[in-house]
Amino acid sequence: MKKVIFFSDLEKLHEALKSFNIQTFAGKKVPVKLHMGEIKNKYYSKPDFVKLVIDELKKDNVDPYLFDTTVAYPGLRHSKSGYHKLAKMHGFTLGKVGCNVAIDDKGIPITVENRDYEVAEHLVESTHIFAISHVKGHVATGMGGAIKNFGMGGVTKETKIKMHHGSKPMYQKDACTYCGVCAEVCPFNALKVKENFWKLNTGSCFGCGVCVDACKDNALTYTDADFQYVLACAAKACVQDKNVIYLNELKRISRSCDCDPFADPIICPDIGYLVSDDPVAIDKASLDLIHDVKENVFEKENKVSPFKQITYGEDIGLGSSSYALIEL
Repeated sequence: MKKVIFFSDLEKLHEALKSFNIQTFAGKKVPVKLHMGEIKNKYYSKPDFVKLVIDELKKDNVDPYLFDTTVAYPGLRHSKSGYHKLAKMHGFTLGKVGCNVAIDDKGIPITVENRDYEVAEHLVESTHIFAISHVKGHVATGMGGAIKNFGMGGVTKETKIKMHHGSKPMYQKDACTYCGVCAEVCPFNALKVKENFWKLNTGSCFGCGVCVDACKDNALTYTDADFQYVLACAAKACVQDKNVIYLNELKRISRSCDCDPFADPIICPDIGYLVSDDPVAIDKASLDLIHDVKENVFEKENKVSPFKQITYGEDIGLGSSSYALIEL
C-alpha cells in the first residue's frame, strides 16, 4: 500500500516531506509543477502558500522554480510571454514566492500505451519534480488533482488538442434512441437531439467525452479513447522514471477548474493537505476525504465520475489506488 500523509496545519509540511526523502532532492534544480490560475479565477493555489512550500524546499537545499505549460485555448496562457504576464499579475514572481517561473511550449515525444505524448522539455530534462496540485472539480474529468496537473498541464498544446479531439463522439445512428441524455449532460451545449434528429456542433465540442460516457445505448463512441484514459497516459509520460513528490491542496474546492474564470461555487468545505510519492494514491485519498464530507459531489456537479482516472492510472501502472492514510 502506498503512503499518503494528511495534515491540516502547514507547520507539519516539513515533517510530511521528510517522510518521502525530500533530502534526495538536495542540490537538484527542481521544477515545481503548478497551475498559476486563469484570469478572474479566484481559487488557484495562492502565492503565500506556494512561497511557504518553496521555503520548505530550500531548507533541504533544493533549487526550485515554478513551472507550467502553455494552453490550447485563446488567452494570456496561450503563449509563453502571456503566461509570464499572468503569473506576475497573480503574484508568482521571484520577489513574492522566492523563485523564478519557467513556462514551456515545446516538448519531446514520449510513448505510453502505444500513443505519443509531447512532454514539456523541462520535465523531460529533470530527474526530480515537485507537484503542487489544487484539487477542484472539472467538467471533463469530474475532478482535477495530481493526475490532471501532469496529464494536461505537463504536455504541449498540440498534445492537449490531440487528446481532446480523440475524445470527441462518433455517432452510430442505428443504435440511437434519441433519448436526449447526451445533450442534457453536454457542458458546452454542443449537441441537439430531437425526434429522429441528432446533431453535433463540432466547433462547440470540447472533446470531454461526457456524452459518450452517458450514452447507455452505445450510440456514441470515442473518436480515439476516453479522455480520462489518455489523461492518465499523458501523466505517466511526464513522471515515469522520475523522482516526484506530490502535494495536494484540498482548499477552496470549486465546481470547476482553475482554468475557468467562472468556477463558482465552492462545493466542499476546506479539508487540508496531502503528500505522497504516488499520483494515483494521492488523488484517490483526496476523493475519499472529499466524499466523506460531500458524497459523490464531483459526479453530481459535473456528470462524470472522477474515479475513472484512478482506475485507468492503476491499470497502466501510473500508481496504486491502495493507500495507507497517515495523519500528522
